[in-house]
Amino acid sequence: MAERRRRKKLNDRLYTLRSIVPKISKMDRTSILGDAIDYLKELQQRIETVYTDLQSPVMSFASKQKLLFEEELQTSVTFPMECWEPQVDVQTSGANAISIHMFCEQRPGLLLSTMRALDGLGVDVQEADIKFTNGFQLEIYAEQSTKKLASPEEIKAVLMHTAGYFNPVMPC
Repeated sequence: MAERRRRKKLNDRLYTLRSIVPKISKMDRTSILGDAIDYLKELQQRIETVYTDLQSPVMSFASKQKLLFEEELQTSVTFPMECWEPQVDVQTSGANAISIHMFCEQRPGLLLSTMRALDGLGVDVQEADIKFTNGFQLEIYAEQSTKKLASPEEIKAVLMHTAGYFNPVMPC
C-alpha cells in the first residue's frame, strides 16, 4: 500500500510537471524530467538576459527625461520650509506626448485631486514618479487624447489650482 501511494504521488507530480512545461517531447518519465530541466535552463537564460538589459547604459527617452529632471531638481529646488512657491512645468513633445513636473507643499488628498484634474483634461498618465520628501514632488509622462487637447498653460493653471495656489505667484 505504501508503495502504491508513493507511485501515485510521483505520477501526480509528473502530470503536474507535464502540464507546466510547455514542450514535452514524450510522455515517459525520463523525457518529462529532461524537458523540464531544459525549460528551467531556458528560463534562467531569459532572466539573465533581462537583468543584463536592465543594467545596460541604453536608456529609454522617459528614463533620460526623468534623470534630467531629477538633476535639475537637486540643483535648483531650494525652498525654505516657511515659504513655498510651487513649481509646475509642462512640456510637450510630439503631437500628444507631454511631461509634467510639479513641486509644491504636501497636503492630504493632493495626489488624488491632481490625477482627477489630469483625467478631466483628457491627459492619460503613462508613467508617474511621486515623492513626498521635502514637499510633494510629481513627475508625469503622459499623452493627451486627440479629442481634447489642453495647452501647457491650461494644464499648469489647473495643477496650480489643484495644489491650492489660486494666484500664479504666491507672496512669501
